[in-house]
Amino acid sequence: MECEMCGRNVPQLKRVRVSGAIMNVCPACARFGEPVDEPRKQEIKDDIKVKIPEKKIIVKTYKKPYKKYKRPAGDDVESLDIVEDYASLIKSARERLSMTQEDLARKVLERKNVISNIERGDLLPSIETAKKLEKVLGIKLIETEY
Repeated sequence: MECEMCGRNVPQLKRVRVSGAIMNVCPACARFGEPVDEPRKQEIKDDIKVKIPEKKIIVKTYKKPYKKYKRPAGDDVESLDIVEDYASLIKSARERLSMTQEDLARKVLERKNVISNIERGDLLPSIETAKKLEKVLGIKLIETEY
């Protein structure tokens, strides 16, 4: 058998730990490391298996209870409509108040991209969003259909 440290052919090798690596070395090179006991290592493994029982992990999920939205009495959404020039009204009112799109988005609890799309005229705001914009900007966006 060949020593992994010096390369000599010897009849018997010893297992030692040298700088953290376990090597098969000749008796002369064994003095550079500390002996490794195989049976003791096996006992430790068996001990660990006995001491740590398997545990089942149960993950509980939380679901919000479904609440049906109740519309306030007298709020007839079907008869409400957004004015045609809503995009320019919103943009001019925001600029008049020296607000950025991000500031406005924060105040009406929307994303900046939504405000940007509304101001470009690419997105028609919902009645709820239009009401928030009216309140923050002090403009009239909703008209009643007859």
